[in-house]
Amino acid sequence: MQHFSRLLRLCFAATVALGALTAQGADDPFQRIKKLEGTWFAVDARGQVTNQIVSIFRVTANGHSVEEIMFPGSDNEMINMYFRDVDDVLMTHYCAGGNQPTLRLVATPKPGVVQLEYANISNMISMNDEHMHEGQYQWVDEDHLKTEWRSFKDGRYLSTSRFEMVRRK
Repeated sequence: MQHFSRLLRLCFAATVALGALTAQGADDPFQRIKKLEGTWFAVDARGQVTNQIVSIFRVTANGHSVEEIMFPGSDNEMINMYFRDVDDVLMTHYCAGGNQPTLRLVATPKPGVVQLEYANISNMISMNDEHMHEGQYQWVDEDHLKTEWRSFKDGRYLSTSRFEMVRRK
């Protein structure tokens, strides 16, 4: 019985260790976000890359955070900060609307797709106020990204904003 108990503990420890490796492996959302470092340009409806900068990603804080500047230099400039919180990967969106939703990044069964799920929000009186509530990132390849952002107000989703962008090196 003691041998079985020791074997069971060993199997449990191996399972936990394997889970930790997988969480920070190839499909780790934080590692994917870190690899976005650079300047990303909009793709128009005809599939042509434009000169409009959609986002600039920068790894900061000794590799522990990623800063994204959306629509830099415009009246609608916004900041997203990505970071690891123990086993979660979170992003706080500093919105032009004045609130700060935090979304959890979750790997999906679809290769190259990460969901952004609502976690919490600050500087908002009621959940009925308009705010960014969820999103999705789809990696087409290492230099081609599609994003979707869904806003929420009065208990329902309002609209989905879609961006397709390419990194120029």
